[in-house]
Amino acid sequence: MPASPAILEIFTDCTCPWCYFMAGRIARLMKEHHIEIRRRMFPFRADTPKEGVSLTACFSDDPLVVKERMRNLEETAESLGVPFVSPEMIYNSRSAQELELWAESKGKGDAFLKSLYVAYFVDSRNIAKISVLSEIAASVGLPAEDVDSVLSAGIYKDQVDRDWTMAKQLKILVLPTFLMKGDRLVGAQPYHKLQRLLEKAGVANRK
Repeated sequence: MPASPAILEIFTDCTCPWCYFMAGRIARLMKEHHIEIRRRMFPFRADTPKEGVSLTACFSDDPLVVKERMRNLEETAESLGVPFVSPEMIYNSRSAQELELWAESKGKGDAFLKSLYVAYFVDSRNIAKISVLSEIAASVGLPAEDVDSVLSAGIYKDQVDRDWTMAKQLKILVLPTFLMKGDRLVGAQPYHKLQRLLEKAGVANRK
């Protein structure tokens, strides 16, 4: 009987650009190593209203500071060959997080997250809106009509709350944060450092 895959936990949020940029490296890790990814939701800008706030208001009163940060993100995206449009707004991602868990339960977690990234970082859409989330669900083969009821019933509320509490207890401050058998790797890291984290935990390459 084959051994169970090792669990790599990742604290993440769909409005975190560095989480988006790491998606390709995470997919490669899964392809090359016998691991299972367990995404943990993080309270990233949890107090953001659903209508959103501008990046300037959120990060700095100086628009030049925001512009420099966006230039850095744009250059990173270009180097990775990832489509990216600098967002002007930050939106509340709580509903999206609960729906990520719903999509995961239906075997559509990766596809749903990828579509969330595109909606926010490419199409500049408000991923706090039920209408937008319903469209995203439908685009990956999930019933759009169930989105509102899943959120209204709070089916995944407790699970997201547990992740948020865990993040606080573990003093997670930077996204993404990777956890593997007691060790952690913080931030957007090169592939060889992710490999080293797995190797230290005794995870071998796939044959």
